[in-house]
Amino acid sequence: MAGKRKVLIAEDEILIREGLKSIVDWARLDMEIVGSAVNGKQALELYEKERPDILLTDIRMPVMDGLELIAHIRERDKAIRIVVLSCLEEFRYLQEAMRMEVSDYILKLKMKPAEIENVMCRLKQELDSSGNSRQMPDLRLQKEELFKEYIFYHQMPVSVFRSRIEPMGLAVQEEAFLLCRLVLLEYKKVRPTHVDDGGMLARFLVLNMGEEIVRRHGTGELIWEREDCYLFLTNALRGEDGGYAAPERMLREIARTLSESLDVRAVWIVSSVAESWERLPDLYQECVGALEETWLGKDIVYAALAGRRALLWQRKTQEAYRRIRTLLPWKEEQQERLCALLTEQAARGTLDRAGTVALLTEALALCGPEDAVAAEKIRESSTFLEAVSVYLEACRQIQRQSQERLSVEIYEALDYIDGHLEQKLSLQSVSGRVGLSPNYFSSLFKKEMDVSFVDYVTQKRVERAREMLMNTDLKTWEVAERTGFVSDSYFSRTFKRITGKQPSFYRKRDKK
Repeated sequence: MAGKRKVLIAEDEILIREGLKSIVDWARLDMEIVGSAVNGKQALELYEKERPDILLTDIRMPVMDGLELIAHIRERDKAIRIVVLSCLEEFRYLQEAMRMEVSDYILKLKMKPAEIENVMCRLKQELDSSGNSRQMPDLRLQKEELFKEYIFYHQMPVSVFRSRIEPMGLAVQEEAFLLCRLVLLEYKKVRPTHVDDGGMLARFLVLNMGEEIVRRHGTGELIWEREDCYLFLTNALRGEDGGYAAPERMLREIARTLSESLDVRAVWIVSSVAESWERLPDLYQECVGALEETWLGKDIVYAALAGRRALLWQRKTQEAYRRIRTLLPWKEEQQERLCALLTEQAARGTLDRAGTVALLTEALALCGPEDAVAAEKIRESSTFLEAVSVYLEACRQIQRQSQERLSVEIYEALDYIDGHLEQKLSLQSVSGRVGLSPNYFSSLFKKEMDVSFVDYVTQKRVERAREMLMNTDLKTWEVAERTGFVSDSYFSRTFKRITGKQPSFYRKRDKK
């Protein structure tokens, strides 16, 4: 049986250095601190003298920093386990440390005794399993390779997988289990700043943060699949009704923590419940097949509910329909056609991400000059409604640019309309204000604004009414009166026609 494992600490901050000694029960872990150094040079001397099994080292230290210390030690010792103590702003240093095969990292600002002890226990288990040679691969890596061989590559029967995984102490029972797939949707945007060439830094961040949360909530195995995807195997929770459920609270906390730390959108895809390891490859395919559902904006997608896809799309297209109609009457024909196509395809169950992107980019091209940047943003949007928002902003930008080239008369007319919506605004009265005949003014207004005078005034009144409904306690008839509508009933009909909602919808929404 292996004796106590030796631990060396290299940290120039006395509070952290002494804190590491005192907050962890090293004796209970069957470990001992054989030395503590204030810089890399002193740590290297202690290493030569004590030959520790584990090194806990800061990166930024005087005389000799942590990277140089790790490099010197790695030249002569490939087996020592190295744990980096870091701050979030030290990503570029951590990238270099990853290349020198450090075993783990611990964030100083979030350092807790339980986290340190868990890391130390894992490293001790690796060292004890490998005997004096200390050449045994990381247990975590062994599990990853085994899962990949079985789930992805189908290179072994379930009986072999079962016999090989059992001695590794899998934290999941072969009964009522789920396979959850974590996907980092905007990963490629943050990769250049947070990740080294091999993706090791993000891998450390995700696994360590995720495993810390798992330990607080229950058990399970977090497994690296690739740079932007991770698997989580866990037993399902038994509900009061006798059914099974995923540990949603834990999954949401992991997703939220990673989203904040990596500046990505982290989502989960959850498989159905299985009772045998034989189903693992099938569960993985369920998760892969449900990936597109994340585009509908959900943080947790259940693969078993993929049959409800058409209903989910219909709900989202209803919201998109409401948002797009706020552009009316500007380019009304194009907007109505877009809304009709989205609604029709969603009802048929044929709408998907590629089809939606195509519809939005085609509609944008019909609204004005080609906007390659906006089109690319639509394609890269992480959710359907985000893509719709990009489309709307691009349309409004086209509208603003067209209005910047307005004639003096139309510009004056718009200013007058905006300040007198509560009054009667006829073509004759407004054209007279700017010194043009009604016919010429009507033609010029349509040409420059791409909408008729009457439709423009109606749209502006509805916009003003919506603001009042959401931000005041005025009664509906009072809002109608203050925005120039001749009657409450006409106001309600017009409001519903343009926004797709009754006036009461905005008032209820504001009170929620």
